[in-house]
Amino acid sequence: MMGIPGIFCLLFVPVLAIYGLIILAFTGGLLKRRSRNDLSSRQFTNFVSVIVPVRNEEGNILRILDEIGSQDFPAAFMEVIVTDDYSEDETVAFVNRYTSRDHHFPVVIVRPGSDEQGVGHTGKKRAIERAVEKARGEILLFTDADTSRGPGWISSMVSCFRSPGIQMVLGPVCFSGEHNLLQKIQSLEFMGLMGTTAGSAALGFPVMCNGANLAYPRSAFYEAGGFSGNLRFGSGDDQFMMSAIRKKFGKGSLIFNDDPSSIVSTQAEATLSGFFNQRIRWVSKSRGYRDPLVIIVGLITYLTHFMLLAGMLVGFFFPSLLAISILFWLGKILVDYPMVWIMSRIFRKKNLAGYYFIAQVFQLVYVTVAGLFGLFLTYRWKGRTG
Repeated sequence: MMGIPGIFCLLFVPVLAIYGLIILAFTGGLLKRRSRNDLSSRQFTNFVSVIVPVRNEEGNILRILDEIGSQDFPAAFMEVIVTDDYSEDETVAFVNRYTSRDHHFPVVIVRPGSDEQGVGHTGKKRAIERAVEKARGEILLFTDADTSRGPGWISSMVSCFRSPGIQMVLGPVCFSGEHNLLQKIQSLEFMGLMGTTAGSAALGFPVMCNGANLAYPRSAFYEAGGFSGNLRFGSGDDQFMMSAIRKKFGKGSLIFNDDPSSIVSTQAEATLSGFFNQRIRWVSKSRGYRDPLVIIVGLITYLTHFMLLAGMLVGFFFPSLLAISILFWLGKILVDYPMVWIMSRIFRKKNLAGYYFIAQVFQLVYVTVAGLFGLFLTYRWKGRTG
């Protein structure tokens, strides 16, 4: 009769084999990616609406407006829409003060109407819907208030739409200002997520994106159905729209922009509680996934981490199982590394490579815990419970 170690091995092999093939495929896509942004001509004809959803961002809003105002994109072809999600601080007052000054591009503040009070009218997706209704731009470029970028961001993202058939541009996002060990680990792990984003997009089947750096035509928003059916989820404005656009326009309609000038950076969570709260919020939207590819990749990724951790824990009672689990885990580490190595060079963060092993230990635990509890635990975000 087959013992516990043998049963675990039978479960390990197919799951880990599929996981390895997925990661190797995405790494191959990352290696063969070809950016299609063309900055050789400075003649821009598309009007762009930069949309910044905000909730309680008084500490960031003036800085990001100044950053956008310093872009090398022609001011005559842009507007900035700050769309408020019931902020309870001075965010709106700061924006109004900013708009009262003389600027070379229009800044618009969009607030909920008097008839939009209560459940069903709050949240980032509703704020984005209000902004899209007011937007004049042919291209919608999205970002978050707690992010930073260089002066070539808008030009780089918009230039990708010169290629025929492009309906969404996935922009690169990285962490910056890593001060403690937790933030360095997050930065490495996030580079892996960006590698998956870039690699899967290069293959024509993107499985994730980030709303802190994302662009698509205004027409694509409506043709893809907007956020219909997904408004009940607190996050996922980026992921749900990505899947809807790929379904509507086909796999060649999305591209990852690997131009360094398009990079947007943000701060990693400084505390363990803040980190898990953030990841549980991210996981919560998975209940609304309908894209088979996204579901399969997410499920295989979770099962890989869950089974490896379970094998190690059970392995304390079965030494042979512990040895097998560690061996398989080391194999996973080797498979994951090339993608992180490539992204660390794109983001100029080679100095974090020394934290890779401890990041893999942390990832093994957090993916298992957050992936499980994120399906039913509540989280706190911007003063709200989700």
